[in-house]
Amino acid sequence: IHDRVLGASSLKDIEEAYREWADNYDQDLVKESGYVAPRQCAAVLGELLPDANAVVLDAGCGTGLVGQYLAEAGVRAIDGIDYSRDMLDVAATKGCYRELMQADLNGPLDIKSDRYDATVCVGTFTSGHVKPEALFELIRVTGAQGPLCFTVRDSFWRESQFTDVIDEAARQGLATVVSSTEVPYIEKEGSTCHQVVMLVA
Repeated sequence: IHDRVLGASSLKDIEEAYREWADNYDQDLVKESGYVAPRQCAAVLGELLPDANAVVLDAGCGTGLVGQYLAEAGVRAIDGIDYSRDMLDVAATKGCYRELMQADLNGPLDIKSDRYDATVCVGTFTSGHVKPEALFELIRVTGAQGPLCFTVRDSFWRESQFTDVIDEAARQGLATVVSSTEVPYIEKEGSTCHQVVMLVA
């Protein structure tokens, strides 16, 4: 199923694959394959939050892995958004989200500007999923001086124009890059991701 997800050519393909995978996603990726990106990114974001009352958007929340780690770190107000209804249903069982929303991150989000104190996005910027340009919407919904932490799978980083989008956001004065580091993604397959932290202007 993982290969089908990465090779998906349409939203319908992605939706069907995640419908089949939702119940076993955490077991397959975290416990068996060593999917470490959610824990790593949640830890980085947790250190940057202004206080425990910060309201966080988990964009592309999937089954709620990042939300779990943030909640364990004491974050109390987390909203999640994802395209897959089946993945959201699993996330709802984790009990760490204030609200869960179904939406396509490749389009305009029905969220007010500056709504969140911080935003995290792990595992969605990858082949066949969310395009680099979606970064502008994540910046828009994050308040001034709010941290935005996201990962970009190594292969997608090379194949896409992601660096150009990041540079454009900085050129427009929308956000500045705090750090960009290549870190482990899924240990079993030896893949890495670029973990980027930006500060919204």
